[in-house]
Amino acid sequence: MNKYIVLNIILFLFLNIYQIRAQQEINFSQYMLNSQLFNPAFFGLEENLTISSLNSLQWLGFEGNPRTNSIIIDTKLKNNLGIGMELISDKIGPTSSNFIAINAAYHLKLNKKSQKLSLGIKVSGNDHNISLNSMNFDDTTDPNARTKDSYFIPNIGFGLHYYSDKFYLAFSIPYFFEPKTINKKRHYYVSGGFKKEINKQLIINPNFLFKKAANTPTSIDVSTMVFYEDLFWFGINYGASENGFITPSDSGGNLSFISGFKLIPSLSIGYSVTSQIGNWTGSANSRSHEIYIKFSTSKKLSKSSDETSIGMEVETPQQKKSDN
Repeated sequence: MNKYIVLNIILFLFLNIYQIRAQQEINFSQYMLNSQLFNPAFFGLEENLTISSLNSLQWLGFEGNPRTNSIIIDTKLKNNLGIGMELISDKIGPTSSNFIAINAAYHLKLNKKSQKLSLGIKVSGNDHNISLNSMNFDDTTDPNARTKDSYFIPNIGFGLHYYSDKFYLAFSIPYFFEPKTINKKRHYYVSGGFKKEINKQLIINPNFLFKKAANTPTSIDVSTMVFYEDLFWFGINYGASENGFITPSDSGGNLSFISGFKLIPSLSIGYSVTSQIGNWTGSANSRSHEIYIKFSTSKKLSKSSDETSIGMEVETPQQKKSDN
């Protein structure tokens, strides 16, 4: 059988799986650590300049498996402003996308109880490539064997983020336009969470993330993280579509185990491993892995007195109480 036909079958199945889970955009099990990837309103939550990286390798051992690498630069300015940049590389089989985005957020204090509302704007560009010529074909005269298409697609997005010391709720559309050249659909994100102090050392932090695109079921992720002071954290994340959230054995889902620790005051490292669950996964399924790295500088670009978070963004309410 011609390898191009096989490729089409694989891509058809793959895209249908992604349609079911509404994962046309990048997906991370540690979404609570770098929410800037899907909501620009999370930029500028920390005092110091931070550089973080979240890297995912899905379905290890499967040829053409999804690979995503991201770098985020985030800092807080004066006058309640936050700015940042994203660099994202996403590769699935013969397709690859390289994103660059500039983000800005304004944080408005609502009252004296530390409740705030931030509005974020994202301006992005996507260099999207399809390279079938990188694959091996039985018939080298097949015109598809020479196919190589490249598109540069600009886009804009926005986000809202309400938060306090113990609670947050957010909504975003990171890419508003729907370019027909790559059949990209607009995605809607709703995220939230709260923190509960168990004692002086332990904090429990449940989070959730809903993703929705047109003509697809809602994708649901729920997680619970436990933090020991600002030195160590661990947790679990469960994800599935709305149709199979209660019965993942029928339509599939995933289960992730997350852990991380602070090496030095300015450097944190996290890791998660994900296994697919459900009868549909089949024997070809294998685990996915993520590595999270975050570096915080000692330089403050603003004079705000807000506390920094416990080894992460204030987005997940690991933020300690303000000194104000």
